[in-house]
Amino acid sequence: MWPHLVTVISRRADLQKANRVIWALKSLTRTMSNLLPPYTSPPAPIYSASPGPDEQILQRTHPLGHSRHTGTFTRKKYGITVVLDCQKENIACPSFSKNGLLSGTVFIDSRDNVTAVSIKLVGVIECTLSGGHSSSQVIDRACSLYLKDGPHKQCPSAIPFATRFPTTFKNNDVHYPLPSSCSVTLPGGYSLSCAYSLSLSVVSRLHRSAPFTTEKSFSIELEYRHRTRPSRPRIAESSLFSTIKMCPEEWLQLHIALTAESDSRPSDIHCDLFVPSLGVFGISETIPFHLQLSGSTHRLRNLFLPPSNNPLVRVSLLRQITIDAIGQKMNTILENCALRPLPPGIFGLHSSTSDDTLNWEGEIQLQNISTQSFDVGTMKVMYLIAVELTPPKTSDIKRAYHGFPIKVTTDTWAGSAELTE
Repeated sequence: MWPHLVTVISRRADLQKANRVIWALKSLTRTMSNLLPPYTSPPAPIYSASPGPDEQILQRTHPLGHSRHTGTFTRKKYGITVVLDCQKENIACPSFSKNGLLSGTVFIDSRDNVTAVSIKLVGVIECTLSGGHSSSQVIDRACSLYLKDGPHKQCPSAIPFATRFPTTFKNNDVHYPLPSSCSVTLPGGYSLSCAYSLSLSVVSRLHRSAPFTTEKSFSIELEYRHRTRPSRPRIAESSLFSTIKMCPEEWLQLHIALTAESDSRPSDIHCDLFVPSLGVFGISETIPFHLQLSGSTHRLRNLFLPPSNNPLVRVSLLRQITIDAIGQKMNTILENCALRPLPPGIFGLHSSTSDDTLNWEGEIQLQNISTQSFDVGTMKVMYLIAVELTPPKTSDIKRAYHGFPIKVTTDTWAGSAELTE
């Protein structure tokens, strides 16, 4: 009995201590409430999808295949009307983006003897060069909208439909992104094109009991644009000298190998091209570059003697189209870039016994490009920055020509902040 009584007394003492602690905490809370100033929560800020006067949109992303347009495109022929949804108002050609939804309605004026209605989404890329013609089909998607299955069943007057552009297509067991619509005229009357269309077919009997059928069909040209952009912005400053120490990772140094005319030994003159290291640029963008020749002062001066009207160095933008089916490549110079010499120039070099450098800078304009880089396996379009060094006949250095590939996208990194699909 005595141990049990001691335990009960101990538990009662602990309970009294706990009650005193709780009472002390409540008293402290009341005291602090009287001392602290009153607190009122400010109202939540008003959020808006549109930027204010001192704000700008950095990036806006819409769901894949989403379109913000609410207009329609209408085409009527042979008593058949096709209305395509989600288009801009008053457009000449319906436009779609990656994985875009192609939806609309077919209206038929005379439907008594109609037995079948179908649509077909077709995409073909073609190229014609001197070595021949190459064609690849990137989409061939047919869809039956109506098929008469009874003698008394009549075709509906309005038939809705919907299908999506695929994101990729298969060529030789390899998947490639669907290329954008394009039409390029090449020198010599050659051409490159990638075209998409929606074909509509309506099959009817001449009259209800006739065994023969007739077909009315027509196609609507479509524009497909697979939007691409660089993965990050490039450095805004275009001068190599003002940025190379602070941001060396923003520049890529490309060496042009120079060799001696007699025995193909490496020359003691070095040629280097500096371009933004990103290597991916949007259509309409300007690419800065820096060109440098280095070596002994005596050797550098000899490159400019005797004086010539032909430039020693050329930098150009080159487009290369490759067709594996006919084993042919076609190079087209799109722009010869102006070179601006930087001080001190050839007449400001040091004594003939020292080493020195000659520097030029310039820009490559992509404004006249209408087709982005793409590769569909059997056909490829790529762009290169080409450097050509043509020494005078008195020099012992061979002519050098090198091309460095770049990727051209539909959008710049900054320009892609506002999507227009």
